[in-house]
Amino acid sequence: MPANQLITQPRQEVDMEITVTDGDVMPYTYHLHDVFSETVGRISSCKQKGTMFRFRAIYDPIGRTPKTGMVAVDPKLIISVREEPKVAD
Repeated sequence: MPANQLITQPRQEVDMEITVTDGDVMPYTYHLHDVFSETVGRISSCKQKGTMFRFRAIYDPIGRTPKTGMVAVDPKLIISVREEPKVAD
């Protein structure tokens, strides 16, 4: 598979997880719903510009009423961005 091939369909929003760490504590995972390729592009752009990466996170999505709120993180502290796994057909 070519490195630049899109894995998800263009403009299709998916559930994602962003894992952030500052090196002193356990990594923390944020949940969000957005377009994967655009999110990765925004993180890369923020890293190059030296600005914070802002997004609307979904808190407590497992077994409780989801809450949302804005989060800003240093893009240099993001260690992974991944689409949440789906059940295979």
